[in-house]
Amino acid sequence: MPLWAGIDEAGYGPLLGPLVITGVTFHLRETPEEGVLWRLLEDAVSRGFKKADGRLVVNDSKLVYSRARGLKPLEEGVLGFLGAHAHGTASQFLSTLLHPEAPVRDESPWFREVGGIRLPVASNPSAIASKAATLAEALRRTGTQLVRARMCVVLPGEFNSVVEMTGNKSYLLFQKCGLLLQDLWEMAANEDTFVLVDRHGGRIRYRKLLRDAFPHCACDIAKESAGESVYELSDGSRRMTVTFKEKADSLALPVSLASMLAKYVRELYMHAFNAYWQGRLEGLRPTAGYATDARRFLRDIGPLVERDGLNASALVRGR
Repeated sequence: MPLWAGIDEAGYGPLLGPLVITGVTFHLRETPEEGVLWRLLEDAVSRGFKKADGRLVVNDSKLVYSRARGLKPLEEGVLGFLGAHAHGTASQFLSTLLHPEAPVRDESPWFREVGGIRLPVASNPSAIASKAATLAEALRRTGTQLVRARMCVVLPGEFNSVVEMTGNKSYLLFQKCGLLLQDLWEMAANEDTFVLVDRHGGRIRYRKLLRDAFPHCACDIAKESAGESVYELSDGSRRMTVTFKEKADSLALPVSLASMLAKYVRELYMHAFNAYWQGRLEGLRPTAGYATDARRFLRDIGPLVERDGLNASALVRGR
């Protein structure tokens, strides 16, 4: 049975909050192709809201989550797939996902309470459980299995430290992506493995980065173009095809689900972040952490930051 995996991130651009990189891997009975899982799981999963009919919506997180819709559809998709529909805490949820070689390196008080958030936040356990049961039946009937979800969370302190050392935040993104690829390589054994990664900005060439992550492997270029770059990693009988593609997060369900998981986890951290500062400053409006509003937020909390002598590098990204 081949492995079909997707990798994506959320929070690469904001000034506040975490960068989250996630990977989601499925076992399939058939050769992976971009639309295969939406077809196989169509009884339980929809690509959009228009004809969802109570099914889980899975697509690029930017299409699933909006201020108007709120967190509910994003949360239901993530928790429906990952089986976390029962009452629990974010700490219990996150502990099953964090990459063992990428612990969260930050003791800032504004993120400390994220683990205590009760899940689900916006939906309810019975609604998610019902949709998850339909999904489980579709997975069983089609011989499909979600075998692993992994995640790296980079908070501003670590983000700034790595960028200061390397001078390049894209290196940090690929470093964490490389950890997820290595994890998949170790899990795959002799199975055919196909990985689709949402393209890193405008980067076209990834061979050197892949060779740094897999120094023991041959890395052949199958294709390098403006829209898609494809590489074949091999080591004896073990092979893995890695594709970096523009807009992959809306083309294949594993990447879409990775996009949604990354966004959901980032939203949990921002929930804790906003709650901390709102508890200290009455009337403070929350922020999503993106440039213009982040600067407004920082102006609002400026007197608290100055009074407490806080280290700005633990709060705000330098790039």
